[in-house]
Order: sequence, then structure tokens, then C-alpha cells
Amino acid sequence: MSYKHKKRFGQHFLNDNEILEKIISYADLRENDTVWEIGPGMGALTDKLIQNNIRLNLFEIDNDLIPILKTKYSNKCNIIHQDILKINWQQELENKIVKIVSNLPYQISSPFLYKISENYNSFETVVIMLQKEVAKRICSTSGKKDYGVLSLKIQFFFNTEYLFEVPPEKFTPPPEVNSSVIKLTPRKDIKFSYNTKFFWQLVENSFRNRRKTLRNNLKIYALPKEILNSDTCPIDLNRRGETLSEEEFITLHNFICKFTSC
Repeated sequence: MSYKHKKRFGQHFLNDNEILEKIISYADLRENDTVWEIGPGMGALTDKLIQNNIRLNLFEIDNDLIPILKTKYSNKCNIIHQDILKINWQQELENKIVKIVSNLPYQISSPFLYKISENYNSFETVVIMLQKEVAKRICSTSGKKDYGVLSLKIQFFFNTEYLFEVPPEKFTPPPEVNSSVIKLTPRKDIKFSYNTKFFWQLVENSFRNRRKTLRNNLKIYALPKEILNSDTCPIDLNRRGETLSEEEFITLHNFICKFTSC
């Protein structure tokens, strides 16, 4: 069947057999695993996945691709014609442990990553291809220029592994940027049990203006002057948010909570 790619869906279909197999190898697939593929396109990755005797779910938003996918895979996997960002995640994940293997559409990368973070306990392994810039941000560490809220948010829930890069010519049509494949596995050492909503607000405010110090970015909390201007705080407030590790943000959160109604 003929098909015309749609820019609005960020469609760049991977066409390299070696890379397709390499992606799947990192997912450590076992017989009867429940696997999600998001944005299967014409099914290049799907063809490889179904060879592994898994329970495969394809999530595709494009009306024109559904007939193609049904013709190829109707008896081999579950085809779900929905926007992955709008599905009932609780319902789809109920009593399941899922692996995700996908060449993820670029424009949904960040919201999708936040969704899986909210449901991290339901995922065993996530192997996804992203825009290189986003992949670098996810796997970055404190002190690096691409370290930020996304880095902290994903690494709070997942161990991250930057696997390999994929050049534009490996896609049809070729994107204007390089891509990278990363692997996420849920952390088993999450010990933080305070007000998570306030914690993430604190992180976001710390990065609100990257050139400003923590002291300036955190003035919105109206902390007593003697606290901001003394040696009482366990974190040096003359530092910038991008220099703080997860553990240091937790320490800062606990300190601020002593003086606010967080």
C-alpha cells in the first residue's frame, strides 16, 4: 500500500535492518512479554518484534496507517487506534508489567516521558529512539549544560543508559537532526516520601532562570532573610540549580519545608 508521510505526526520511519535488530536486542525480550510500540508507522520495527512470541500492542494515531497495520498484523498483535498521550493509562496498565520498544515520534517525547514517569512501576524496560538533543538531556548529570528538569524527572524514577546514535539517512524521510536510542529501567531505590508536588515545583523554580543563583530563583518562597543570608542552609544558595544533584535537591527541599507550609 502507498502512504504519504505526515509532518504533523513527526513521521520518520527507520529503514535500517541492523539498527532495528540492535534496538530489539537491548529490550531483552522474553516469550509472552507484554510490549508496547508507539507509532509503528509501516511496521519495520513491528516485523522484528513479532518474531519474539510476545504480546504486542501497537499504538497508532494516524487514520491512514490503521488499514495498513490491520492488513499486516490483525492476527498477530493488538492494534490500538488512539493518541498514546490520551489513553487511560491506569486502565491500560492494570495488573501488567510492560516493556516499551519504539521509535518515538519526536513531538511527543517530553509529555510521553512524563507519562511513563507517573507510571514507572508498571514498566520493566523502556528502549526508545529520540531526538539526540532530548536523549542527551535525559541522560545528563549535574553540572552539564544539558542537565535540567527533564534529566531529574526521568532519573528520579529510572536508571538511564545512553546506547547509540542514529544518523538521518537511516530514516524515510530523513529528519533534520540526529537521533539516539536510550534505555530506561525503573529504579528500586526511590526513598523520597515527602510532598512530591512541592519538590518538583522547587526543582522547576531552581531552573527558572539558569543564569541566576538559587538564592535569586527561590525568593518566591519568602524565606526569612536570616535563612537566605546565613550559613544555616545545607546547600550553598550561591550555586545555580544546574549544579545540584538529585540528593542535594532533596536536602534543599527538606530544609525549605522547615520554614514553609509545603
